[in-house]
Order: sequence, then structure tokens, then C-alpha cells
Amino acid sequence: MVDKEFLMIPGPTPLPPRVMAAMTHPMVNHRGILFKKLFGESRDILKKMLNISGDVFLIPSSGTGAMELAVQNFTHRGERVLVVDTGFFGERFYKINVAFGRNAIHLEIPWGKGATPEAVKEAVRNDPTIKAVFLTQNETSSTVLNNIREISSAIREISDAFIIVDAVSSIGIAEIDMDNWGIDVVAAASQKGLMSPPGIGIVAANKRAVDFALSSDNDSYYFNLKDLKKNADLGQPFTTFPVADFFGFREGLNILLEEGFENTYKRHEAYRTLVRDALKELNLKFVADDAVASPAVTGIYAPEGVNADEIVSMMRKYSVEIASGQGILKGKAFRIGHMGFINSNDLLVTVGALECVLKDLKYEFEFGSAVKKLLSVRRSLNV
Repeated sequence: MVDKEFLMIPGPTPLPPRVMAAMTHPMVNHRGILFKKLFGESRDILKKMLNISGDVFLIPSSGTGAMELAVQNFTHRGERVLVVDTGFFGERFYKINVAFGRNAIHLEIPWGKGATPEAVKEAVRNDPTIKAVFLTQNETSSTVLNNIREISSAIREISDAFIIVDAVSSIGIAEIDMDNWGIDVVAAASQKGLMSPPGIGIVAANKRAVDFALSSDNDSYYFNLKDLKKNADLGQPFTTFPVADFFGFREGLNILLEEGFENTYKRHEAYRTLVRDALKELNLKFVADDAVASPAVTGIYAPEGVNADEIVSMMRKYSVEIASGQGILKGKAFRIGHMGFINSNDLLVTVGALECVLKDLKYEFEFGSAVKKLLSVRRSLNV
């Protein structure tokens, strides 16, 4: 019998059968008629999802490539930029800026805490030369969802700096409204909430940002927006694309379109509630407070005296793959992903397996209490 693994990590996420079936499509010309049709349809769906009246560019890369493209094309070497860091990937945005010679201010927020509009606004007010503000909507390392809507509004009160958002782990999971929230650029990727294989980067930009990139010199060839724009206007990618993965990507977008974006966001919010309410029965401590908790992933501190990585390893006995803590949380916390192609049954198995592991580790709690709570909450939420 083939083992079934429950992939409960913050990406890559399980693939729907429809997505895997789409990836078996015979190879086609990435500059041919069929690819052009699907390429255009995919960009149009993403525009609706992000509510962007500008443009969407698709690139053969991971989410980090999309972040790098955003730095290279929408800022200049030597310019003053602000990077708001609420975890591992906020720090990555900072490192990318430094690597490309940007004069970056590093606003570090304690892990597990969300960035506040007041703190970001104050940092921007203190330096009127700031040309861009880099934000992370959902931080999978510290398991925080930042309130991009309020932060963007606060920035817009005092500055016209570009607002550039990492939505790699939030696209298809939490709402992001570029036009109405005043966001200039979003960097995202295929392998999380979009229920697709890794390898396709997404960069959405409004007209102001695109015009800036087209009129500016940058030090990139592979990620040069001028060439991306020229080819996108012809309905094709700039370079050779991962065609099989793209067929899956297109089908993943179809599934989300059928479900309805608002329904998708509510479903992920319900998953967050299920996991947190269930694990509160075990008296475990969370990395993020309820007010800023991510709908994509939950971070949990290991019980005192237990290495969190041991919990991750022991969960595999039950064919459940969860994630270790990153950065300062390595060995201290573990993470349960609840994004993309999963349902409440997957969460039921995960919570049940965690109870078994904690029991094996001699942690004291009422066995079965978390599963019972999850079933009760699931019934009330009807998910």
C-alpha cells in the first residue's frame, strides 16, 4: 500500500488531483497559441485576486526571485529604503536590498508581534528621503499576519514612497487589495495558497511602478522588467518557462476562482481557529498572539524541556509532516501549516497525531481533549 503523507508545512503545499493531472499535459511551445491563451488567463485571474489595475508578470523562479525582482526594478542603487522585518522573510527582504546596494533602514519587530501602523509611520516620518517601504504580509517564520491595509494607509498619510509587499505566503490565503490599499508592488509565488508546484514567481505592479521601472536603468538581465513587459504584452514569458508546472498553476487558479476568493479567505481563517482552539486545550503556548495570528500557519512552543525538532521528527511516525522553527525559534517551536489544498480532516489527523506524540513525551494533559475541541469547533464553523 502506498503511504499517505499529511503535508502540513507552510509550503510547498499538497497538490489537488486536478492540478497534478493538468501537469501531465503534453509539452507545448511556450510561445505558441495554447500557452499564450493560458498565460493571459492566468494573469487576468491574478489581477482580479489582487485587485490591481496595473500589470502582473510571471517569472520562472521561487518567491525569493520575485522579491529580488521587486528590489532591482522599483528602487535604485544607493536609495534610502525602509524594510519592516517581522521574521525570517522580512530579514530576507533586508538582505536582498543590501546585496543590491540599497541604503536600507532595518525596522526589526520582535518575533510573534505584528508591525503596527504607528511604528512604520514613525520610521517613514523620521526619514523623508525614503523611496520605498518593504513589508511582509504573512510571515511564516514568526506566524504573524501583518495588517497591510492599515500600515499602507498610515504610510500614505505622509509619503508617496513605493509600498512593496511580500505576499508569497498570503496570496490565495488572505485578502490583498492593491488598488484600494495603495500598494504599488506585490511579490508572490505559486507553491503555497495557489496550490501549485514551486517554480513560478509572481510580481504585480501598478502603473506608477511599471512606468518607473520602464524609465529606469537597473542591474538585472534575467529579472529586467523592460524585457518582461515587452514579452508579456505579446502574451508570452521572457525566457523559457516551466511549462508542465504552468499547466498545474493554471488549474490551481481555476479551482480558486470556482471556490470564490472570499470563501477561500474565510476557509483559511476557520482553519486558524480550529488549530488554535484545539491546541489551547493542551495548554501549549503560541508564538503569535490571537490578534495577529496567521491564517496560513500556526507556531507552537514545545513544552518545557522538549526540543521542538524532536516533536517534528516523531510526528513522521504518524505520516504527518510539520515544520521546525526557523531562526531564533529553531528547537524552541514547531509549526503546523494549514494552507492550500487541505481540509479539516487533515487538521483532525494532525492534532490527533500531536496528542499521541506529546503523550509519548510524557507531557501532562487530558488525552483526546484537543481532538474533541477541534470536532466541536468544526461543527460550529461548518468546515
